Amino acid sequence: MRVALSLTGLLMLASFALHAAEPAATLLHNGKFYTVNEQQPWASALAIDEDGRILAVGDSQALQAYVDDQTERVDLQGRLVLPGFQDTHAHVLDASSEAQGDCTLSPEDEVPQWLEELSACNAEDEGEWLVGWGFALHRLLAEEESPRDLLDAVVADRPVTLMEETSHSYWLNSKGLELAGIDADSPDPVGGVIMRDEDGRPTGLVLDNAGDLALDQALPPSRVLEEVYYQAVLAGQDELAKNGITSVADARVFWRRGHLQAWQKAAQRDELKARTSLGLWAYPSLDDAEQLAELKALYQPGSADDLLRVNQIKFYVDGIIHNTTARLQQPYAESLPGVDRKGLYYFGPERLQRYVRELSDAGFDMHIHAIGDQAVNDALNAIQAGGGQGRHRLTHVELVNKADLPRFKLLNVTADFQPSRYFAPPFLRDNEPLIGQRSYQLLPLGQLHDAGARVTLSSDWDVNPLSPLGIMQNALSLGERSLPSLETAVRAYTLDAAYSLRQEQDTGSLEVGKQADLVVLDRDIFQLPVKQLGKTKVLWTLLGGEEVYRDPAF
Repeated sequence: MRVALSLTGLLMLASFALHAAEPAATLLHNGKFYTVNEQQPWASALAIDEDGRILAVGDSQALQAYVDDQTERVDLQGRLVLPGFQDTHAHVLDASSEAQGDCTLSPEDEVPQWLEELSACNAEDEGEWLVGWGFALHRLLAEEESPRDLLDAVVADRPVTLMEETSHSYWLNSKGLELAGIDADSPDPVGGVIMRDEDGRPTGLVLDNAGDLALDQALPPSRVLEEVYYQAVLAGQDELAKNGITSVADARVFWRRGHLQAWQKAAQRDELKARTSLGLWAYPSLDDAEQLAELKALYQPGSADDLLRVNQIKFYVDGIIHNTTARLQQPYAESLPGVDRKGLYYFGPERLQRYVRELSDAGFDMHIHAIGDQAVNDALNAIQAGGGQGRHRLTHVELVNKADLPRFKLLNVTADFQPSRYFAPPFLRDNEPLIGQRSYQLLPLGQLHDAGARVTLSSDWDVNPLSPLGIMQNALSLGERSLPSLETAVRAYTLDAAYSLRQEQDTGSLEVGKQADLVVLDRDIFQLPVKQLGKTKVLWTLLGGEEVYRDPAF
């Protein structure tokens, strides 16, 4: 221990000697800094230069050597400081967009309450389509009357499309079905299912990619929507900063609807408050050659100083378990009407391999939605067939065959998780009627971590709340599937996330030379019971040394 301490002291003295002539623009002192740097995990002060980079990290008294008359001194009064959080899977634009509709339903309500709310929304809203979200699929499936007829009874004269709480199913009235081109003769689209009654008529519920048939009609590109999307990007910045998120990956950029232009406009106007990587949506229904050419033309790797990069592709391999659309190796006990007993594919194995190979060669990293164990296996196979190039990640990863656990490390594939409260032990039994005992194996964070995989945590906002502290609490509350420690969870939201976003040399830990992206918390999470982590608040967020959020109490 004496040798290690002595070596650390020598390194700090060497750092001081090198930088003593360079005064800090800002000195944060009297704090408790958890750096996520194994060589120097803790410090009490941090100096920031005029370019927003970390000049020194160490002891408060020693760092006084960096202070001159121009240095701004900030007394943290013992508060905990972490590197800025990095959310590798959020839907920033969608979560903040009025285009999703002002008619918001609660999945906890009953169907009569939804219909009452929809009637009120119809009276207030003046758009061509009534668009909303938030219903719960299985509540509708339990009704004797068809979802189509239920909607028609309250809104018959205009089209309606409502997104389910998970975004993996949609509820339409007769007018909505008509304008979406969905009738008894319509084939199921790639990656989607049109639910039908005994006579073959659409019931008004469509699953997964079939919902885009309606949204493409409800949200055609227009100048009005361009402004709506742009304002959504701006609103999302404030939410990110408020939650201490200094880097984010927008996980589904609909580049044919104007999402990309909205992000680019905000970046050009210097209005972003987080380093952002965009995941361009791979449309399942487009011609492959045409789509691949268009995606390659949109690649924008950016530089270390750019706040916006277009360098990822978002795929869905499959759907989700409670729709019985996640792709499984062994069949569901019972699937929804019209759904294959093993689930469905947005991108089947051969097609996925082509996309991964060509887009990886073009420089993109893959962000692949894979929930069922067959989908996970297919995604790993596609990455392996593509030569393993890139910093690819699988997101959700709810079911994994034991044989595939070590392949994540072998192929350098990141496992990205969004552990909501629905994966806690009391809720797992809800899936038992569909997948039996496999329900209790969902979300194997601990097993993948133990197998050597790089694990990241993210929100999937707005499917889940945005707060990283709440997500970390959930990741440590899964019993034997939990991550092993709070330190591991913090790293998953910082340095390991930075690797996935190709910026670990510049962010993710509090080290000399890196960007001063950091967050000050209102309490020391390392002294809290796990069940209290989610109550922690962000007091101050810095991006490159610049304040992007400050709580009024700080």
